[in-house]
Amino acid sequence: MKVTIISLDKWGYNEFIAKELSSRGIEAKHIDFYKLKYTYPSFFHKAINFFTKTIFNYNFKREHLNKVLMDLITEDDKQDAILIIKGDNLSVETIKTIKKNTQTLITFLNDSMARYPRMKRVYPYFDEIYSFDPDDVAKHSFNLITNYIYFDYKNTPKTTPEFGVFNISSLDKRSKTMPQFARYFKKHNIHYKLIAFTKDHNDTLGALNIEQTSKTYTLEDVFELVKKSNFLLDLQRPKQKGLSFRIFEGLALEKKIITTNKDIVNYDFYDPNNIIVVDSHNIQIPDAFFTTPYKKLDDTIVNNYHISSWVNTVFNLETGTL
Repeated sequence: MKVTIISLDKWGYNEFIAKELSSRGIEAKHIDFYKLKYTYPSFFHKAINFFTKTIFNYNFKREHLNKVLMDLITEDDKQDAILIIKGDNLSVETIKTIKKNTQTLITFLNDSMARYPRMKRVYPYFDEIYSFDPDDVAKHSFNLITNYIYFDYKNTPKTTPEFGVFNISSLDKRSKTMPQFARYFKKHNIHYKLIAFTKDHNDTLGALNIEQTSKTYTLEDVFELVKKSNFLLDLQRPKQKGLSFRIFEGLALEKKIITTNKDIVNYDFYDPNNIIVVDSHNIQIPDAFFTTPYKKLDDTIVNNYHISSWVNTVFNLETGTL
């Protein structure tokens, strides 16, 4: 069986799909958008691109990506399945060309339509559509599938925790949420390690002992911080109900989770002993949440969210789990 995965894999989560397929003896390759970066020939081109994408919706970077993909997907290398993750930057013409070179064209939407409306243009051309966002699943009759546990959690060594509550986030529309939690943790003497990605120093964050960085953390860096934490803080993106990878790291490593995503109560792994849903405007966390031990879940439930189960579903493979 031959499979190609096409995605923007800035953090490296999608590469684990190719590795899981390869471990089954499947010929799998991964075309990563992130490594196909467009370099402006000059400042003039950068300025022109700002104008054309704003006025005419023409983006040099997007056109470069589509051209490179058209060159990489060749008719003499037919695939049994091609998985495109999100794909909102691809043109309809590119999707149609890719579709000619595979028996089954699949997409996984790991962002909501509300955040990336360009996906509405291309999703009708796929044979199978999976989404992690329950609202999009209900509205468009997609197949629901979450993100996944990307590591061999059964053989991951236990690490002695060094931090209390951990979160690392970009300062987007959640920029007010992180300080709200920091104030709460500080007031209640709850140890925390919060890291904010930002290009400009923010005195408010500094006063709350929120680390500020413009450094790009690798997935391995973040995973080490997750392992060294007692609790994980999950801040939901606006206009999105899908569960973040942080949820599945917590699930696999048996870390209690504080989250602003109310939809988490609808999943079979939800247990109020392990996961608490909090309103960021009125934070209330019982002391018992921090003092009582994690309630171990049935292995079958956790295994269902491992990447091995994920590829079984998406690529219609026979069961193969840890």
